[in-house]
Amino acid sequence: MKRFLMGLLLVPVLASAQAPAPYAKRWPLVLSGEQAGAYRVVLDAEVYATTAWPDLRDVDVLDAHGKPVAAALFGPEQPSALPARRIVVPWFPLPASAGEGSVPSRVSAQFGENGRIVRIEADGGTASAAAPPRTFLVDLSGIRDNVEALEFTWDAGTPREARYRVEGSRDLQDWDVVQDRVTLVELQRGSQRLLRDEVPIRSGFRYVRFVPLDASPALPIREVRVRLDAVHLQQAVQWSELRGRRVSEQGVDGFIYENTGRYPIALADLAMDDYAVGEWTLESRDAADAPWRLRAGPWVAYRVGGDRPSASPAQPLASDPARDRYWRLRNRSALPDQVPTLRLGYRPEVMVFLAQGTPPYALVAGSASARRAAVPMPALIDALRRERGEDWQPAPAYLSPSATLAGDAALVAPPTPRDWKAWLLWGLLVLGAALVAAFAFSLLRSRPPA
Repeated sequence: MKRFLMGLLLVPVLASAQAPAPYAKRWPLVLSGEQAGAYRVVLDAEVYATTAWPDLRDVDVLDAHGKPVAAALFGPEQPSALPARRIVVPWFPLPASAGEGSVPSRVSAQFGENGRIVRIEADGGTASAAAPPRTFLVDLSGIRDNVEALEFTWDAGTPREARYRVEGSRDLQDWDVVQDRVTLVELQRGSQRLLRDEVPIRSGFRYVRFVPLDASPALPIREVRVRLDAVHLQQAVQWSELRGRRVSEQGVDGFIYENTGRYPIALADLAMDDYAVGEWTLESRDAADAPWRLRAGPWVAYRVGGDRPSASPAQPLASDPARDRYWRLRNRSALPDQVPTLRLGYRPEVMVFLAQGTPPYALVAGSASARRAAVPMPALIDALRRERGEDWQPAPAYLSPSATLAGDAALVAPPTPRDWKAWLLWGLLVLGAALVAAFAFSLLRSRPPA
């Protein structure tokens, strides 16, 4: 009996213990650098299609042990989410054979995650960074954005000039000549200074090798940075194309569309192969029984062919970006026979997170019970910027192919937990009432006759 009562007392305690919230999918993250402090990852269409909530509360970043790190969601134009223009990348010395323009006869590398080099051996010996190298290799395997140039930082003060041949490779086996001859130079005369510490380079290579072309002393390199192409860093508009059906609701004819994800829709357009002209209005709602809200229009949509084809521009939404599930397209005149394809445009949002816990990190999404913790991310980013320089921004991180975790089961809302305290109180009240009734009944039975 005592064990039974102890079990009843432990039930509320066990019920209050919450297990980690399950997620539908997981995306491993590839970091562009090792010591950036904070990172930004651009959400893709699969993330928007997986999340269960309009506010994306179930999109989060976890460390290697499954613990959430400080993370926040931003629009692509918000200051805290702007991309970094320069990223520090690793470099390795390569001992070369004697002779101008020579390279190691044998190079082997030890790779870490995602192809990043952690150790290099050349000509039978381990390359050491204790002495400034003449031949060296730059590892760009963590960069997936378009590269514009490599920038070098070396110990200042001594005049120097070094010429190199620049080669690129994707696998450390086959090398292509990127530039036949480049010069890195630092000269100073009085107050005048001549400095060239960058090398333009095109994208597409995971590794870049610098081979000396003269006998000048090696550069005492302290840091190598990659400068990204600013034009390609801008978030382009992504389009979601929806196929609709013709419906009539309460005497109103229109076309109904169902969106496949929680995209932050900001633009609307039509794709009509028959070049139909019409004056359209666009409405949306998030539930089948909710009222429709006007989002765009009326606007005249047209397609004109011929020698100089033209089309109506995309229409911006009249309100803030909408994540509604259902969209309705109406025409002031008769509807065309062909159902137009509705194109909804959005700019992907950015998840910014701090390098906390144990890497590697992963982005997770799709949960009916999870909620990302609120953190003062703008203040944290400002603190890091004061420490690392005014030009500092979170470094890029990239989504790897997703892996299924709990799948659709994570999207099912858990049952409402029972209020064990209320049940216990009610039980005590019923038990007390029963005891009072039993005591009264016993008194009535034992009452002597008059």
